[in-house]
Amino acid sequence: MRFRFFAHVVGAVTLTAGLLTAVLTGTASACSCLPYDNEAQRYARAAHVFTGVVLSRSLELGDPSHSFDDLYRYTVKVALEYKGDVPATVDVLSPYQVSACGVDMSVGVNHLVFAKGDSSDGRVESQRCDGTRPASYGPPNTTLTTTAPTTPCNTATS
Repeated sequence: MRFRFFAHVVGAVTLTAGLLTAVLTGTASACSCLPYDNEAQRYARAAHVFTGVVLSRSLELGDPSHSFDDLYRYTVKVALEYKGDVPATVDVLSPYQVSACGVDMSVGVNHLVFAKGDSSDGRVESQRCDGTRPASYGPPNTTLTTTAPTTPCNTATS
């Protein structure tokens, strides 16, 4: 009889712990880019494509109750515009978390930026799957092809 009571207590505690874990744990997020996406497709989707040197990077904290709304603000001095119209100096906003598809740009480095958003307020947005990369790899590829890339995001790593 004692063993049965103990088994019920252990079961109730385990069930309660499982439910509390499910309720109190935040949602998971992972960056997932379109399979077989290439740079020409990302170029076609982008509102703005330009090169520029990153002058500064700052962290903008979002709502403390949300884990994935913190943003990096990269201030970029624009060198060459391929598509769209951005000011001579523009802020590029990107999620802070790499798992939320955040872009990691280095201060002092020239980048090719694929961005979206209205630049009239001096800000645009870019995420990893948009295609932003170091400009040293060359101008944007605008030729649409049907071959699959070597990686799902087809992004260069440094």
